[in-house]
Amino acid sequence: MNFACARTADIPQPLYRSLAQYRYQVFVERLGWELPSEPGHEQDQFDHPATVHVMARDAAGRFIGCGRLLPTTGPYLLESVFPHLLNGLPVPRSEKVWELSRFAAMDPNGPSHGRDHMAERVLLQALRFCAGHGVTHLLAVSTPPVERLLLRAGVQCQRLGPPDMAGGKPVIAFVIAVTDVSIAALARIEAAALRNETPVRAPRSDGTDVLQGLLVLAHDGMDGAAPVPAGTPAGAVETTLH
Repeated sequence: MNFACARTADIPQPLYRSLAQYRYQVFVERLGWELPSEPGHEQDQFDHPATVHVMARDAAGRFIGCGRLLPTTGPYLLESVFPHLLNGLPVPRSEKVWELSRFAAMDPNGPSHGRDHMAERVLLQALRFCAGHGVTHLLAVSTPPVERLLLRAGVQCQRLGPPDMAGGKPVIAFVIAVTDVSIAALARIEAAALRNETPVRAPRSDGTDVLQGLLVLAHDGMDGAAPVPAGTPAGAVETTLH
């Protein structure tokens, strides 16, 4: 298994093409999302040179998981496409708040199952990258089953408002706390998966402190306290999010 996080500009073109093809297989062909993409290649306006991609590949080099990380100091999916899911919350704009989108953990050519806990392991890579770059909160738009998966895993997260319909399915926005607690909960699951054992899951969090922390950062961003960086960091180190 190979995991990596890197900016678009730092990913070799053949590998990036494979990533775009994987996203097309998962989101367009398998899940049936109506996305403005070229046949066989899924990419949108948020995939720019500074976008950070989380990549998971098997021993043969085939993609089995991915995610996209964007700072909220620039355009991002929740702010641009689903702002109503913020439920009246000020649009977060802080270098400490990023967004996770285009998250998937499945083999598009094989059966979907959770025995390898790939969703939790891909999310673990995303949270470790964010923690290493000063990010404290991670926004996401997804479906209620993904929210339940995170809560079962022991990840500190909180829904931002009631669900809405998109593409005939309910979607919600929620925030994940990038904390030692969330990372440790996912790391325990990964360790158990590597040992082929049933993981001992952490207790669920009610998420109250998570939302309060996001509110503070969102209001700080409105006051202009969060500077807009020139670009994102260059460090490379059947479950889906939008």
